[in-house]
Order: sequence, then C-alpha cells, then structure tokens
Amino acid sequence: MAVDSVNTANVYGCRPYPCPGTLAFSSSTATSISERAYQRARHARSELIEAAISLGLTVAFDWRVEAMRDSLRSFLGVDAAEVVFSPSGTDSQLHALFFARQLLGGPVASVVVAADQTGSGTAHTCRGRHFSDRTAQGRTVTKGAPIARMTEEATSVGISLFSEDGAMRTEKDIDAAVVEAVGAQIRAGRKVILQAMHSSKLGWCSPSDACLRQVSSCWPKDVQVVIDACQMRVGRPRLRNYLDRGYVVLLTGSKFFTGPAFSGASLWPQALSDRIAAMDTPPDGLADYATRFDLPLQWSAVRSALPSEPNFGQWLRWEAALEEMGAYYALPESFRQSILTRLAEEAHAAIASSQYLELLMGQGVDTDDMSATIFPFFVRRGDRTLGLDEMTKIYHMLNSDISGSLPAAATDSVRALARLHCHIGQPVALPAGTVLRISVGARTLTEIWSDDQHAAERNICAVVDEIGTVVKKIELIVAANLARPS
Repeated sequence: MAVDSVNTANVYGCRPYPCPGTLAFSSSTATSISERAYQRARHARSELIEAAISLGLTVAFDWRVEAMRDSLRSFLGVDAAEVVFSPSGTDSQLHALFFARQLLGGPVASVVVAADQTGSGTAHTCRGRHFSDRTAQGRTVTKGAPIARMTEEATSVGISLFSEDGAMRTEKDIDAAVVEAVGAQIRAGRKVILQAMHSSKLGWCSPSDACLRQVSSCWPKDVQVVIDACQMRVGRPRLRNYLDRGYVVLLTGSKFFTGPAFSGASLWPQALSDRIAAMDTPPDGLADYATRFDLPLQWSAVRSALPSEPNFGQWLRWEAALEEMGAYYALPESFRQSILTRLAEEAHAAIASSQYLELLMGQGVDTDDMSATIFPFFVRRGDRTLGLDEMTKIYHMLNSDISGSLPAAATDSVRALARLHCHIGQPVALPAGTVLRISVGARTLTEIWSDDQHAAERNICAVVDEIGTVVKKIELIVAANLARPS
C-alpha cells in the first residue's frame, strides 16, 4: 500500500485519491478510488465517530461491519451465507486454509488449480506460510516462513494451465490432472483443500464444473472446495450455486468492482458457518491474520480469542467498494449484459486493428453467466515479441506523462497523447510471452449508464474511443522505441 513520493502512486499504479483524468482499464489489477466511493468513505468515517461517542468504539465498529456484511450479502444475493472480511484476497486464502484444516481434521494438502494464474502470494498461503514481510496488523514476519502455532505445514500441489512445452492444456487434461492430484493426496492419508479458479488474472476458469462435482461426489468428507473468485467476474446465480454445493468462495471489492486495492472477503455456506460457530477456539494461525471484527458475531467463541484492534483502513476500503457494488447492481441487468458484450467486441476490434498488438487466444472467453471483461494481448515490434522488461516499461509509461521523451519534431497532438494517463492491467508472463491487459470493470458501466438512450450511446462511444486511445499510446511507445531493453 506504500505510495511512492515521486509519482504519488502505489506499486499497482493507483493513487490514494480520485483520478478523474485517467483512462482506467486496470480492474484486473487495481483501480484508483472514484469520487463517489471517496465521498462514501468520508461520510462513513464521520458516521462512525458519531456512533462511537454514544455507543463506544467497539460496539459502534461491530455495528458498522455487520451492516457491511448485510450489504454485501444483499448485493450478491447470498442471504444465507456468512461473510468473513480480510485485508486482501490473499489474506482470505489463509482464512480458508485455517478454517478448512479445522473442519476437515487431520493433515491437509492444498491442490491449487491454475496455480500459474493466481496471485503471487498463493505459493505461500497454500502451505500456511507468510506471504509478505508484514501482516495487516503491523506485525513483522519473515516472508516464506511457516506461520507460528500451525502444528503442521500443508502440502501443496499446483495444477498448471500449461503443459511443459508451453502449450495450453485442454479442459479434459486439466480435469484429469485435478482428479488424480486429489486422489493421490487422499490415498496418502491427507484431507484436501481444492482451490478452483473463477476467474484468473486473464479471465480463465478451471477446472470444469463437472470436475468439481465429480471430486465432491467421490470424496464428500475428505475435500473442501474453495473457489477463488477474487476477480469477481462471476454472476450472482453462479455464486449461489457454489454456496449451495458447500463451497467456500473468496472475493474482493477491488478488482471488477473497482474499489480501493486491498479489500478481501470470503463467503461461507450456512452448514460450514454453523460448525465454525460451535468451535471453542480459533484455528491455529488465525490470530496473526484476523481481528474479531473480521468474523461474524455468531462465531462468538472464535471471535473472543482474536485481537480487538479495529482495522480502520480495511473497513473504509470496503465501504468504498460497497458503494461501487451498489451502483453497479442498481443498473438493469439487461443493460449490464448488453454493454459488457458490446465492449468485449470493441476491445477485440481495437486490439486487432493495431499493427503491434496481438490478442491472446485461449480460455479467456465468456462464461455461462458473464461476458469476457479481460482482454490480454502481446506487443510485437518487427518480428519480435516484447518481453517482460519491455512490457513492464510500457505499463508504467502508459500511466505517466512521457511527452518529455518525445523528439523535438513531435506534433502537438502526439504530445497530447503522450501526456495522457492510461491505467491498464499489469503485465503477465506466460510460456508464450508476456501480455498486457485491457480490463473492463463495474465503474465503466456505471459511468456509461443514463436513462436517456442517446446519452448512454454517447457515453459508450466515449469509452470505445478511450480504449482506442490506450492502443494508440502503446503504438506511440513502441514506434518510438521508448521501452527498449536496458
């Protein structure tokens, strides 16, 4: 979350205040806060101060967080689920591990599907290790070291979406690998936490729904399915379906919904929630990664053993994210679906029209309940595909004023383009090369919406033009060879 003093942005290119002049298509990574969400955080802070004067801080803060749980359940249409908040989706992965170990009993193994398409911290969280050198509670730890008080480290098995030769594996091949990995761990005497992907940083989902049903049917008492839906590119019917089948769902308010970076949560089916509510003590390791306010009131015994210091930043980030969620779900569903479909077509067309860009083809397609919203692409110069170092430079140059790097002969229009801040998804390294991502988020739709059909159409055209502008700035950077290797 540290903000660089020179460019006033964090490592994800986000600033700690609204940036209305930025062309923002970065929701697959992170997005700067909107003016609407910023004002919501301001009002929420004032409301908490007033409530704390009359009720006391602990009671007032519990009331605010419980109200957020109700709002999140209402927006997502999951009234029967329980909500556990966290500072990030990666923290929520640890929460799932801590509780699943307790619920399953015995040694556990984490089988992580699309291990090469999830967050970098997953390699540590799936084994019960610290994923950073500092926890959200400010405690200094050693990144990669086992979390204290965990009696046994979890075994980890990663299932890649790519074969050894770099080719994308088929759905059938991935499903078979998942079933074999789960079966092997159970035969070795371990319980299994199966982390499935919906969807990845490239918009991909894996394994198939049939595979998840097969695993749950074959080993109903030995496997806990955890759905990584942290990108939140998933429809409400699918979320309810996952919970009805007993799966835990991880989510964030900071990806598709464009809330401030670092706002995680997990949804727990009622049956699992009731079992956790009956626990006398918290799972090993939980006290390092949660406060009592993160857990629902009905989990009283577990809550009482956790730190009682409120995480005000986490709370305000979620207040902001819920403001974005509410605005998105207030739009007519038919409008949301039609606009997402149209923007997908326009993004594909803009990328295809460029002599330098090539769309990544593969699993990044529409799911059964939501149109594709992440559009990954390679960048080529001559007969060469640009590598990670060059793509990282392009990523940072897009979100900066680079007019000073242009030759003296550059026209005013080219300089105006170079000055624009274009924030897109961070580069992702793949076997076939590195891709950048243009990503559509919820805020794009709420800014397009208008009761006036003609006004809405003008707004759509403006967004399409902005996507085209992002492509033009990339072309400018490549043509001028500004991202050449060091």
